[in-house]
Amino acid sequence: MTFFKRGFIVVLALAFAATPLFVQTAEAKVTKGQASVAKRSGKLYINQRQYDKAMEQYIIAAEGRPDDSEVQYYLGWLYGQKELFEEMNEHYNLATDRKWKRKVDADRKELWTRYYNMAVKGMNAQRFDFAMEQFDLAITINPNEADAYEGMAITHLNSGNSEAGIEMYQKAIELNPKKAQSFFNLGGALMNVGRFEEALENFKKGHEIDPEEINILQQMAIAQYRLDDKEGAAESAEKALAVAGDDPKILNIAASIYLQAENYEKSAEILEKVVEVQPDNMDALFNLAIAYKQLDKGDRALDLFGKSVEANPTDADAWYQLGLLADKIDAYDKAIEAFSKVTELQASNARAWAALSRVYARKSEVTEGEVAAECVKKATEAFQMYEALQNQNPE
Repeated sequence: MTFFKRGFIVVLALAFAATPLFVQTAEAKVTKGQASVAKRSGKLYINQRQYDKAMEQYIIAAEGRPDDSEVQYYLGWLYGQKELFEEMNEHYNLATDRKWKRKVDADRKELWTRYYNMAVKGMNAQRFDFAMEQFDLAITINPNEADAYEGMAITHLNSGNSEAGIEMYQKAIELNPKKAQSFFNLGGALMNVGRFEEALENFKKGHEIDPEEINILQQMAIAQYRLDDKEGAAESAEKALAVAGDDPKILNIAASIYLQAENYEKSAEILEKVVEVQPDNMDALFNLAIAYKQLDKGDRALDLFGKSVEANPTDADAWYQLGLLADKIDAYDKAIEAFSKVTELQASNARAWAALSRVYARKSEVTEGEVAAECVKKATEAFQMYEALQNQNPE
């Protein structure tokens, strides 16, 4: 009997060792001593990776020792393992001792980086719903990291939700108002929805932070032009030239702004530099020809337009501009060739038929005999085509 009693006692002892060291009753208020027991028990369960049981113990410990940073840290950590990040933050924020606060910061950084990187991968794969979910988790983990809001903004914009993207950019700027790129990004999003005044305001703020950021200057100039501030656009263009005056892209942008502002001399001066460096740059050639045309340097413009269509013989717009220019300087045959080419490329181009009719009529006035009669005939045929197209597509 003695043997069996001792054996029974041993069994009970082993069973007791495997159970939690403290179990809270429904009515009892947890004392500090009981909380300490639960704290030790919770740590044992963590070591055994029994996280649900560990959480039960740390919840008890936190009730009895709410000011214990270690308890709050581990309870937060356990919630983090379950991806319950709001609850995680609630307890992490109570871990105020320096040692545990450092661990909280390290945990948050690791978790934030993990979900942020997953979001970026999702965005790059155009899995926008997934990316938004991951960015949202990253923001929940650390709502003070501006980059996640910027990532969320880009995702919204790619999903066609411009207003949500703008809101996220604004939040990023609230958190980090010293980042010029953020103002540039927000300005670009505002430009896309036609909010030019707000866009310009943000470009200017970005410019104040980084006065030599060429992309900001470029967009400032464009926004100012859209707002009919030609002087401001020209000023921004000059600043851009001062920063990157040897960059053909910047030269082209500045020249385009001067061209739109009807400062043809300045535009031509800049574009001549571009053409010198990039003789096959058709955009520059085209704009330079327009500037020359306005400066009554028709022969030089005509030569440039010729190069443009020679390089791209299917560019109907270039042919049309060549025709207008040739017509302006009374180069009738060249104009007829150009407008005829447009009608070959675009048979339904009513304005080309009208222009062709006009130039034939003008040529008939300065010629005689059979040539004049042929021009009248061609003018009539072209005008009839124009009328037919107008009747098909009345305005």
